Amino acid sequence: MWAMAESPTKLQRWLDLIAYLVGRRLPVAGDELLARIPAYATGWNSAERTQQESARRMFERDKDELRNLGIPIQTVHYSTAGAQSEAEGYRIDRRDFYLPYLKLVEQYSGTAPYSGPTKTAQVEVSRKDARVALDALVRVADVPGFPLAAEARSAFRKLAFDLDPQEFASSKPALFVDRPGKAELLSRLRVLSDALLARKRIAFRYHGMYRGESTSREVATYGLLFKSGQWYLIGHDALRDDLRVFRVGRMEDVVANNKAPKQHDYEIPASFSLRAYADRKAWELGDADDTSIVARVRFHFPLSLWAERNNFGTLEARGTDGTAVRRFNVQQSNPFVRWILGMHGEAEILEPVELREELEELKRRVREAHAHD
Repeated sequence: MWAMAESPTKLQRWLDLIAYLVGRRLPVAGDELLARIPAYATGWNSAERTQQESARRMFERDKDELRNLGIPIQTVHYSTAGAQSEAEGYRIDRRDFYLPYLKLVEQYSGTAPYSGPTKTAQVEVSRKDARVALDALVRVADVPGFPLAAEARSAFRKLAFDLDPQEFASSKPALFVDRPGKAELLSRLRVLSDALLARKRIAFRYHGMYRGESTSREVATYGLLFKSGQWYLIGHDALRDDLRVFRVGRMEDVVANNKAPKQHDYEIPASFSLRAYADRKAWELGDADDTSIVARVRFHFPLSLWAERNNFGTLEARGTDGTAVRRFNVQQSNPFVRWILGMHGEAEILEPVELREELEELKRRVREAHAHD
């Protein structure tokens, strides 16, 4: 039974809307929500058109605000028997809405047990993993300027619902030094993330790495990616009429389109996959308009087998001693030379000379930094 207060608060409206959608397996038409949820029903069932319009506006605001808070309200189109056209409705997929139950075990078995007739997912968490997860979430949430601090605190609260945080408390301090320009980067990320949620185009000035030129861009943002300490934006660039990758740290004057704020400027294509970019190496991310560096690297045996099995670069030549020369298209040189440095001399850059010199300079800085260790 639905109980209605004389003047329902926004929170009550939100909870009623969520409960109504979660309780139904099939999509629910907007008119049904307006007629059945108490806070909307009074105005919607009125004979006054102005009250009906007010109820619909209230529903649209609530729906948008809940989505911005992370509640997965989906808009779906469906057909009914005998209908000549598709209807539009709303739903909340329970799998997206509910967290799995957490079960604390002494040792992780690697499998989740069957949860019975309700098929509610369960996840087994070892005491060690719980300690690491809770401690990590507390640390990142306390990092000044961390763009996902709110999300980390939310994840901590969800874990703490099933686990006692005091049981896993850690007294070790988290040491962190902000990078220069942290405040500016955070400001850009807020604009970009809000625009992505609202599907609004953004405009900015972008400074390319290799050409050294600044160009004006207008982009429909499809995703934001954090990789190797850097934030990247992936979206459709109107200037190039193609998908492009931009490093957020090279953006300036980032502004979102403020026209028709309740309307989407674009839709993200179903064919787009952020995972395809997340699986790339950091040196492969960058603006394709910049001239990429073609690097040739010799891998000594048996590292050459490892590079081949992991599809790093393209094979150019094999040596009789088991070495292999592989070619790489490098969009960002710094993460690439750091990767090569981690091979401990078992991989050497043959060309270009500039990239080899950058690697030698990095080696020199590392030696100086650890000269007194």
